[in-house]
Amino acid sequence: MQPILAGKVAVVTGGASGIGRATAELLAAQGAAVMIVDLDESNAGAAADAIAASGGRALALRADMREEGQVQAAIEATVAHFGGVDLLDNTVSYNAPEQTGADGEIHEMDAAIGNRALEINLRGPMLAAKYCIPQMLKRGGGAIVNISSTAGILSLGTVPAYAASKAAVHSLSQSIATAYGRRGIRCNTIAPGFIDTPTTRNMGDQFFQMTLDNNVLPYLGQPDDIAQAALFLLSDAARYITGQLLAVDGGQTIHLPVVADMWRMAAGKPLVETA
Repeated sequence: MQPILAGKVAVVTGGASGIGRATAELLAAQGAAVMIVDLDESNAGAAADAIAASGGRALALRADMREEGQVQAAIEATVAHFGGVDLLDNTVSYNAPEQTGADGEIHEMDAAIGNRALEINLRGPMLAAKYCIPQMLKRGGGAIVNISSTAGILSLGTVPAYAASKAAVHSLSQSIATAYGRRGIRCNTIAPGFIDTPTTRNMGDQFFQMTLDNNVLPYLGQPDDIAQAALFLLSDAARYITGQLLAVDGGQTIHLPVVADMWRMAAGKPLVETA
């Protein structure tokens, strides 16, 4: 059976590690030629090398997604090397650990951190779309997936700039879907829940356990769970889906906040753990 993305060219921003790398590898395994665009040149190159070693086609380019000239150059290089662009997966994201403290409350928020979150999480995907869409139109259409977050659906009460930027990502997807649908371009959003990556591991075991306590499914998501959703939305199997937000979160956003406490009560456990 022919791979479902045979003959397609995909751009994956933020593809050096975690969700982005898993997505780049899966798209390549399904036949797409993949350009990995990331600020982390070393790991992006390693990801491209791993794809090539598995028989796929991939290149890596370093680009700061805040800089329009660098984004434009990356897309132009993709076209020069692979002949065009059919698919765009915007996984690029800024969720640095320092946000937890410095961006914890709006009245204490470091404006520079807030600006950086908006520039990378929103401006980056917008710039990638700006330069990929004309290439997609030349090929009769294409598909875009923008990666948001469940923090953009329901508030954590912290990281307001990160959350606002991720909420705005879905508005961007809807705008693209509306403006370009009649010209053959679809655009959707994925909102991952808590995914087990090296970055999230830095948040500690306690946060992992809190997430498990509030998930409907009894396990944490893996990068490939998001990659599989992206593959579906980018493929022709999702040809009638556009402008939608898909939460891939283990059921994190489907219930009232008291559910975890109700489960504890049913198990005969105290609502508040005592020493």
